[in-house]
Amino acid sequence: MATTTHHRRITRKELRQPDEFQNIIEKTTTFIGENLLRILAVVAAAIVLIFGLMGVRAYFARQRNLAAEAFYQATSALDRKDFRTAATAYAQLAQAYPATPLGQLARFYAGNAYLALGDNARARDAYRQYLATADRPTFREMALMQLGVADENLGDTAGAQKAYEDAASLNGPEQERAALNAARLMAQRGDKQGAVAAYQRLLREHPFTQERAIVVDALADLGATPETPPANPTASIPVTVKK
Repeated sequence: MATTTHHRRITRKELRQPDEFQNIIEKTTTFIGENLLRILAVVAAAIVLIFGLMGVRAYFARQRNLAAEAFYQATSALDRKDFRTAATAYAQLAQAYPATPLGQLARFYAGNAYLALGDNARARDAYRQYLATADRPTFREMALMQLGVADENLGDTAGAQKAYEDAASLNGPEQERAALNAARLMAQRGDKQGAVAAYQRLLREHPFTQERAIVVDALADLGATPETPPANPTASIPVTVKK
């Protein structure tokens, strides 16, 4: 059975009325016209921000590349044992690129170069500057050990003892030597009781240290003996004798 479709007739009044799309266009046009300066300002600010961020990234990338090249040149001089050139190059690198990781690390290496030259005052300053921002335990421990050496060379036994104690507290590969140096300086500065306690603690925490003989001799010089002898780690291991 066929069906018929009825269409509603549009009146002349409806034809004269603007449709919804036209209303949106007109409202948008009006808004843009009234706020054109604000819109342009926002767009301009966004463009400046985008290009600014790109420029900042490019700047820091270039800074890192320049720092890497300068660090390579300074390290080459250090490898050649041209300590004066190396010290100057590292110091300039640290000053020119302080925000880069290599610029910060350059202070540590500048200290090493100054120490090799016998310029203990500059070495001490370089190590202190590095330690003020250092966050890598391995390099921090080495810098503290080297700072102790520089302080000792300058006659600052109190500063050297503090540096060695700080190094020992990091539980790094230099812990035993740092603790030994700190105890030695305690004895040198007249703190016999503190030195004995430090030596005893060293043997207690590291009973099989390679420095044991030195510690025992140091205790003997102070009129003390080790608290307990170390157990023989091979005592329980049976020994087979070939016939």
